[in-house]
Amino acid sequence: RRDKDALIICSAKDVSSFGYFQRSSATEMLTFFARTVARRVGPGRSQVKQDEHVAYSQCSPDGVCAVAICDTQYNDRVAFSLLAQVMNDFNAAYRGKWEDAQTDHCINWRELDATLEKYQKPEEADKILKIKAEIEETKSVMYDAIDKLLERGEKIDDLVARSDDLGAATKTFYSSAKSTNSCCVIC
Repeated sequence: RRDKDALIICSAKDVSSFGYFQRSSATEMLTFFARTVARRVGPGRSQVKQDEHVAYSQCSPDGVCAVAICDTQYNDRVAFSLLAQVMNDFNAAYRGKWEDAQTDHCINWRELDATLEKYQKPEEADKILKIKAEIEETKSVMYDAIDKLLERGEKIDDLVARSDDLGAATKTFYSSAKSTNSCCVIC
């Protein structure tokens, strides 16, 4: 609603990373930021960066706007995937029920909290990130295995060198023993 302040029909917030006494201020900041972004962006997708936070938004032509506020490390593709899922689920559940809303938080949508919790760990919510994490883990295991193999290879090289030295010492001992024993004849 560009003509007036955006209503927050429903919301889910996780401010557990903030200190206990900072949580109400953080909640107010998130509400203000989400309301401002929803009011200023047009239909489609957008993202707005503010300090260490990014507000991702997806707005439909009929006036529904989903906003996710994340830190700058959160994956863009996952954030927009979250918003697309929220928009689809919201439209499926509440089409025709929100248009006459006059106050904030007029819809109690419990599934939104579950969706927020699911997307707290983007690697679990997004298959591509999950695969990337598994690949990184596999690479780490492989690097460790290669390091151990090279370490063993160095130890094998040391053993071969010692074996060569021992073989040379054995030949020297054999020749000196043969020359020492050649003066004596046993009958």
